[in-house]
Amino acid sequence: MEQPSGTVNRAALAAAGLVLLSAGIWSATAGASVADRMPGWWPRADADAVWVSAGQVAELREHAWWVPAAVAALLCLLWAASRISGGTRPRLALTPRGAVLRTRALADLLTRRTSALPGVAHSRVAVRARRGRLYVRAHVRLAPDTAPNGVLLTLAALMEEARAAAAPCRVLTHVRISSRSHRTAHVR
Repeated sequence: MEQPSGTVNRAALAAAGLVLLSAGIWSATAGASVADRMPGWWPRADADAVWVSAGQVAELREHAWWVPAAVAALLCLLWAASRISGGTRPRLALTPRGAVLRTRALADLLTRRTSALPGVAHSRVAVRARRGRLYVRAHVRLAPDTAPNGVLLTLAALMEEARAAAAPCRVLTHVRISSRSHRTAHVR
């Protein structure tokens, strides 16, 4: 099911695009060579016409409403640019029709499951999705006196389970294992 905010975002961007497209077409047809070939019902603009005259600018300065309106328009443009440039977390399309999984939810799940493994003191997992691939980066800190082989085998089984869950996507995994040194703290 599509999220309602995605529908609203697309509708707002489509409306802004239509306004900009129509303004561009109208200003492109203002030239004399093009304006002569346009149908009679097409709105005509003079080639030397300006969008806002000096009188209209003076009238705007008399009113106090245009400054908040200009700030609101700038904020709307910034919001639209953030939505276009990937301001949202990517979603992973799963095998059942219409099922999606957010990469942040998968990262949180893998972090909890990795931290619960025996011999792991701390873990952090990040998941990125790009072009049908899933990139999983895990940093695992071992508890003192823990053999990395046993943790690595269990961690490999956990990542294989994540690969099976994200079946249509290819999963690339990078695991970094570290441990704390056994040095005693210095006391002065």
